[in-house]
Amino acid sequence: MPDDLPLLYWDACVFLSYINGSPERLQHIDALFEKSGKDFQIVTSTISIVEVAWGKSEQDGRPLGVDAEVKIDRLWMASDSPIKLIEFHRMIAERARDLMRSAKDNGLTGLKPMDAIHLATAKVHGAFEFHTYDGLDRYVPDIGFKIGPPIANAPKLPLS
Repeated sequence: MPDDLPLLYWDACVFLSYINGSPERLQHIDALFEKSGKDFQIVTSTISIVEVAWGKSEQDGRPLGVDAEVKIDRLWMASDSPIKLIEFHRMIAERARDLMRSAKDNGLTGLKPMDAIHLATAKVHGAFEFHTYDGLDRYVPDIGFKIGPPIANAPKLPLS
C-alpha cells in the first residue's frame, strides 16, 4: 500500500455502524473499504479502539459475541485491515484542546474531547475528508476538509 495516498479520516461512529450492520450505511462503508489502499487510505486515531469496544447488542445488555469480537478486532489488525491507525500524541492533544476552546469561544458548546481528538488527528495528518455521522462540521467551519457521512460514488447494493 503506497504511503502517498490521500488520507480519508473515519470517526469511530462509522466503525460502529459497520459493526452494527446498519443496512443504509453498510453499502457505502463496504464500498469505501474496498477502495482503501488503492484510491485513498482510510485512517483513524488509536482512540477508536477504545470507542469501538462493542456493538449495539452489547450496549443493550447482551454479552459480547465471539463473532462481534472477531469483527471488531479485525478492524485494527495491520495485515488484515483497510484501516491505518494514527497514534495519539501531545501535538494532537493540544490541537484538540484548542478546537474545544475555539468552539466554546464561538458560542458552540458540546464538542466532546474524543470528537475533538478525532478532528485534530485528521487536521494534523492532512486528511482530505472526515467521515462521521455526528454532525461535527458545525464546530469547525474553517477546518480545511469536508466533514460528513461516508458516501461512496458507487455504493455496494445490499443483497435482498
